[in-house]
Amino acid sequence: MFHEVVSKRTVVDDNGCDKEVSEKYLVENCASCSEAEVSVMMYLNAENEVISVKQTKLKEFVNTRSNDEQFIYISIEDTYVDDSGKASQVKYSVALFATSVKEATQMTIDYMKQGLSDMSLTSVKKTKFVELLTYTHE
Repeated sequence: MFHEVVSKRTVVDDNGCDKEVSEKYLVENCASCSEAEVSVMMYLNAENEVISVKQTKLKEFVNTRSNDEQFIYISIEDTYVDDSGKASQVKYSVALFATSVKEATQMTIDYMKQGLSDMSLTSVKKTKFVELLTYTHE
């Protein structure tokens, strides 16, 4: 499961004033919001305050990150036809790392070609995630 964790911290801006900054993290491999929160707090050495944690509907990550690629969320609609001929749609999200929306779209088209059913791309959008973290069970 993937969880979205939003943290808040205070930084000093160019004018010497305190400013609150929110950062979003995506945590994989955790079974609960508590595990996701612990993951982020360990990553940040408890310097930030966690202000929200929620489970996402993200199914999987398509690739791994290299360099400064952006987090891109992809919405896909998958059409299944059962034995009686009735079609039903299932919507889900995957994520990937890409340098642009154009590159992400092409990667998604290639990803959808692997499917056995009729898939259609419904949206591609950049996200504001800072990092993808993996929760490790001890």
